Amino acid sequence: GYDTVDVGACTDADVLLIISRGAVDRPVAEATVGWMIALTHNLLAKDRLVREGDWDARNRYMGAELRDRTFGAVGLGGIATHTMRLLSIFGMKPPIAFDPYVDPDAARPFAELVELDELMGRADFVSIHCPLTDETRGLIGARELALMRPDSYLINTARGGIVVEDALYDALEQGRIAGAALDCFEQEPVVTPHRFGGLDNVILAPHSIAWTNELFRDIGRMNCQSLLDLSLGKVPHGMVNAEVLERPGFQAKWKRWRGG
Repeated sequence: GYDTVDVGACTDADVLLIISRGAVDRPVAEATVGWMIALTHNLLAKDRLVREGDWDARNRYMGAELRDRTFGAVGLGGIATHTMRLLSIFGMKPPIAFDPYVDPDAARPFAELVELDELMGRADFVSIHCPLTDETRGLIGARELALMRPDSYLINTARGGIVVEDALYDALEQGRIAGAALDCFEQEPVVTPHRFGGLDNVILAPHSIAWTNELFRDIGRMNCQSLLDLSLGKVPHGMVNAEVLERPGFQAKWKRWRGG
């Protein structure tokens, strides 16, 4: 994401902003599926029982399977659709998604588009896959969390500001939802000890769930390709502020870059 970058300032300074579009789709999707399994099968709790010598307590941590459950994505971009493809082998119900910017016909091969309130109530897994914008900041608050069932889970691999942490903590602490997995937080890095760390029904990661050797290899390759394209006078993939291409200042820099 580029929510920490002032795109307007880049454009005013004749700087082209390019992102590695699509590079994180697979690693985040794989991690999302892994977290779904870890949450429903109580994997962290069972690991802890062995480490603490509490073997006889295992009957208190019965797991559940993914089959016949519903995956709900808030945002239907590359990460969400890749996750849905991976989940297709688990015998789950057809996925649903909330994304007001996606055409229903374009969404149909992947998910049924529904309103946010319906998704919060229907989904066994509410997974956040939208960017952080003025519109999505605080999108999932106390009212939305109250629509979730006590046996449902929330997964956030997007941005912390999309989910209101106070409301999520209350829902988890009071058992109003079954659990959560969080890779991002309202404040990063988090101040430790963090309150979510005291909850047994939460899995936490330091905003690095997508970090794999393959990801950074792909990002490097894509960045090199962008530089090569620019040097050859081609328009690179993944531009955020394409309007800068028409600015005289950028045109002059681009000409020098091409050796013209």
